[in-house]
Order: sequence, then C-alpha cells, then structure tokens
Amino acid sequence: MTIANQKVLAAIKQTTDLWRASDEKRDAGLPTTFSDVTRFDNLSYGPAESENLLDIYTPKDTAKAVPTIINIHGGGNVYGSKELYQHYCLGWPQAGFGVVNFNYRLAPKTPFPGALQDTDLVLKWLVEHGKKYRLDLNNVFIVGDSAGGTLAEQYLTAYTNPDYRQALKLGERPKLTIRGGGLNSGFYFIKRSEAVTADSLMAAYYTPGVMKHYDRELNTAEFITTAFPPVYVMTATNDFLRDEGVRLDQFLLDHKLAHQFKTYGTEQDPREHVFQLNQRDAIAAEANHDEADFFRGLVKR
Repeated sequence: MTIANQKVLAAIKQTTDLWRASDEKRDAGLPTTFSDVTRFDNLSYGPAESENLLDIYTPKDTAKAVPTIINIHGGGNVYGSKELYQHYCLGWPQAGFGVVNFNYRLAPKTPFPGALQDTDLVLKWLVEHGKKYRLDLNNVFIVGDSAGGTLAEQYLTAYTNPDYRQALKLGERPKLTIRGGGLNSGFYFIKRSEAVTADSLMAAYYTPGVMKHYDRELNTAEFITTAFPPVYVMTATNDFLRDEGVRLDQFLLDHKLAHQFKTYGTEQDPREHVFQLNQRDAIAAEANHDEADFFRGLVKR
C-alpha cells in the first residue's frame, strides 16, 4: 500500500469514526422493535457476504401487499449500514409502507458504480422474493439521503433511460414498477467544477480513473428524460448540500418534470444535513410525513 493510500484510509477512518459517534449518540436508546412492525433481518441478496445483506420491515398483520420503499443509506459512499439506518427505516411501516434497508459495497474497496450495481441486485432479488414479504412490486419508491440521495437519482435515471443503464453495465431492468423517489440532501451534479476534489472523501468512490472513464455518465442530468419518475426533493436551511437541492429543483422545473421541493427549518430554528434521520425531532417527523404523503399520491391500485 502506498503512502498516499494509507493517508486516504486514515482520513476515511478518522471522519467515519466521528460520524459513527454522532449517529450513535442521536439514536441511543431508540427501540429496534415495535408491536406493529414485522422484521426480517440479514437476508442475502448478492455474493458480497455482509455487504450484500438486507432487512425488510413491514406493517404487522397486513393481509395485502403494501407499497415498497427501497432505502439507500448515506455516508459519503465510504460509511453507513442498514444497522445505522434501522431506526429511520422502521418509521416507514408505521406509515403503511414496506421498506427494504440494505448494505452495499463501500469505497475505497469498491468504487463507482459498485453501489449502483448492488442497488440493482436488490431490486432483482425483490422480483424473485418480494411477494413472500407482501411487498407490492407495482408500487416501488427509491429513497436515499446524502450519498444515498445521489445513488437514488442515478438509479432512477438508469431505470428510466436504457442508454444510461447500459453505460453502467446494469443489465436487464428489474421487472417491477418504480412510481417515484425521495431525494434527501443529495449531491446531484458531480461533474460541476470542483465538486469532487482530490482530497475529498468522495474521491475514494469517484476516483480519478472513474471520473475519466465515466466522464459523461457522471453528468447524470444529461441522461434524465421525460420518463424520470416524480420525486420529492428535501433539504434543510443549514444543509451543506442545500444548493444541490436548489439546483435540482430548478433543473426539474426547467424540464417540466413532476416533483416537489421543500426546505425544512427556519432561520430561527434551523435544521442540518440529513436531519430527517433524527427520530426524536418533530420537524424530521413532519418532513418524513410529507414525503410519505407525496408517495401515497403516486400509488396505483
């Protein structure tokens, strides 16, 4: 291992240790089971062992299939897990949805488009197994925050544009129906000047080689077509990626694509990046309720 690689790994560990401590403090004491939710844990969807495991949470005692949320966790593509996201994801079945909460391969071990390929594997696994868990594959929604929001935007683009899908080597499109998406505090314009700097954590996933090889594909907006599904774009007053949400809102407006954009918090009572993960926060609950309502309006029976 080179000295440069050792420095990258050390920087990633230092940063992710801080993130983990903050996340664990936020979620300390929260329950992992509810009387009205059924859990199915550690189901294997691919060959990458613990990195290809998923959990499914559904409303308990439901006799019919429920709309399905596919949640893509954040963490700068170098951090995060389904365990860290279980508290947030457990809110979806309480809102009447089934949710798939999954691990995917992380950088620097796995650069772009590895996480997208894993997301595609999850959906293909659901085509084979989803009915067993009473998941309605005719009403699927892709949700992601931070780096997961980026992945959600990219995956929705690949789902609706076969050229983009082929360029990322995702193979045949899963035989299910994605009705919409939730893009929460994501990073949507990767090819914008100086957006990915050599010393950023993102460079572990979007490596120089990746940036060169996928030069056109990383300008995701170039591949978004009129088939792009309706999306809920969420950000916050003190979200360091708020401008990305504003840019995406304007792009969707300019191209007359169905969406809703909302910034949460006020100058007097601000909210931060991925605030919606905080299950103790009333504004987070409001935001998650709003997003769920947006999805309910898209469900087809």
